[in-house]
Amino acid sequence: MKNWIVRIGIICFVCCISCQEEESETIAPTIDNTIPRDSQLAGLMKNVVIHDGSFDNIVDNGNCLSINLPYNILLNGEPLVIDDITDYTFISETDVVEIQFPITITLFDYQELVIENKPQLDILVTSCEIDDVDIECIDFVYPIVFSTFDSRTNQFDTLSVVHDSEMFKFMTDLDSETLISINYPINLTLHNGQNTEALHNNDLLSAIVSVVSACDEDDN
Repeated sequence: MKNWIVRIGIICFVCCISCQEEESETIAPTIDNTIPRDSQLAGLMKNVVIHDGSFDNIVDNGNCLSINLPYNILLNGEPLVIDDITDYTFISETDVVEIQFPITITLFDYQELVIENKPQLDILVTSCEIDDVDIECIDFVYPIVFSTFDSRTNQFDTLSVVHDSEMFKFMTDLDSETLISINYPINLTLHNGQNTEALHNNDLLSAIVSVVSACDEDDN
């Protein structure tokens, strides 16, 4: 009985999305418009919106975390306030950098932690994955609206996300009982500043895959 109800719910979910997309004059969808939580597309979407901590590697050496601005360092023994991302251009690999603790950091999953000393920071830096998974060559243009169907409650809903952190949490919290679909079309920005449009899942998958290694992420 439960399986029958779920099948009916899936059919209604697809029909609902079909009506939405026809209003937007996009390609009529099929069941393939849903995005399973363990699919390649879902994984790539998470990697696009994961917090990239590589921009301040010159200070913390950890691509999976970043130090929240502002904070203080000693640069070759001289005090310096880091309060803008452009301040990192004044630091070279040969400089001696001493972070003035405590600091607040943001992890790959957007969790924030207060770090009291260098040993605490070193432990987290060591835990960063050797193979950097974040995709920096393409970005979502927000807002993006998702349609959802919960097979446990047979409830339809929509959710609008407006930031990478919201997208990451939404994709991370997905469970096997919830069907999701993007309300296309959506826009994306490439690393070279150009914009591209996705009209369905295959478009989005192709757009991400095509640029996974297209730019220098400087994560070493």
